[in-house]
Amino acid sequence: MQKIANTIDTILETSGKILAITPLLLILVQFTIVLTVYVFAVGNVKLQESLQYINALMFLGGAGYTALHQGHVRVDLFYSKFPERKKHIVDILGTLFLLIPFLGLFWWASMPYIIDSWRFQEASVEASGLPFVYILKTTLLLFGLSLTLHALSNLIKTIKSYRDNA
Repeated sequence: MQKIANTIDTILETSGKILAITPLLLILVQFTIVLTVYVFAVGNVKLQESLQYINALMFLGGAGYTALHQGHVRVDLFYSKFPERKKHIVDILGTLFLLIPFLGLFWWASMPYIIDSWRFQEASVEASGLPFVYILKTTLLLFGLSLTLHALSNLIKTIKSYRDNA
């Protein structure tokens, strides 16, 4: 089981490193938009809409990587003072009764939404916008996949740590 967790962690780490270029890409595209609008007085809806795609890729694709590195916001009133064994119990219960049900609901609610978008080849509401809204909505799958993989890996590692500290 530890091998599975390590493989998942490697996948999440690699995806995070690949997606690390997206903030730079976001800055470059935004700079280009500002330059074209304010210097050349030319607007480009497709370029402006591409910011949403990059942003979605960056945040939704990077959710599992961020969770792997404990980078998500944690409202911690008691957890930091708990002994290690109690932290493991909280992590296991939180994963089983909060994260996994949330992910189940997420997959259940998002799949029809994404499938319908692909079925109709959903495009931008702007006439000159990007005709790939279905791809934008597909980034939800990255979120679900990366967080599901993290939940599985974290559960395996936490159970192992709990047993090792018995």
